[in-house]
Amino acid sequence: MTRRLISPPMNPFFQIAHGVIGAILISLFFILRSSFGEARHTLSIIGAIIILIASGYILRTRLIRWGSRQVWLKYHQRFASLGLSLVLIHSAAQPIAWHSWLAFTLALLNLGTGIAVSLTAHRTRRILLRCHLALAPVLLLTVLLHGREKLDHDQFFPLTEVHDVPCVKCHTSEALLFSIDPRFQSDLDSGGIVSEDLQWEFNLHGTSLSQRTTISTEKGDNRWLITDEKNEEEYTAEKAGDRLNVHADAVYEAYTCLTCHVHNTPEIQFDHASHGVKSYNACLNCHQTVIGGTKYGNRKANWEYNP
Repeated sequence: MTRRLISPPMNPFFQIAHGVIGAILISLFFILRSSFGEARHTLSIIGAIIILIASGYILRTRLIRWGSRQVWLKYHQRFASLGLSLVLIHSAAQPIAWHSWLAFTLALLNLGTGIAVSLTAHRTRRILLRCHLALAPVLLLTVLLHGREKLDHDQFFPLTEVHDVPCVKCHTSEALLFSIDPRFQSDLDSGGIVSEDLQWEFNLHGTSLSQRTTISTEKGDNRWLITDEKNEEEYTAEKAGDRLNVHADAVYEAYTCLTCHVHNTPEIQFDHASHGVKSYNACLNCHQTVIGGTKYGNRKANWEYNP
């Protein structure tokens, strides 16, 4: 009599762990080579491609008959968790726009329904499986939409020639807005609602704060978080030498040309200060430049900016 060997049921969490660990290793490789900001777009592209590969599992049940279905399922779970983890790491759990939230939510739903399918049986499993199969292509479409929305830069400033650089080169997470007198440190240390003097100082530098703006010291010593809930804005103030620097926390709303174009000379600072301009990160708000025969920016100054 011959015995028939029956393989034990697969543990989906074991396969998912493989995918998560692989996503962490891939992310570390790209982040250590450049930075998280520069690696994010690459991680999203790799994640989308791997999710597409993982979707090939449906071919085994419909068209292709070779190979064990359990082996196909094992690699489907590994690739799907790998791709979804890369997408989630890319988001940094901080979606900004509506299309970011849509892709982030669908990635979580895909992962959740995939795990639920492996843990349920009979009618419930069939319902969850249909939901899982329907969510996968929708997720891929939202990832493409998300990338299209973020990369459609031509209407404002074309990313061509020397400006074909990663987004993080110009869109910094903490763009320096302006510096204020250190005497305002006592206002920051007191916390609570922003004082009238500090609110007036912000207004002088072209940044309007609502009356209910709050100050907290959650970011550590000599570093304060200024939250304007009414205008949905956040700022960070930190001590730098004998000044207090105010940064913008917006990731893509704020940009700066100063990463590549040096404007920290006394002559440049004097030119801006003499015109009452103390925050000149967004150069195109005042200067025009010509790229490919097209003018970009608003000419408010008496000269053109040509890199």
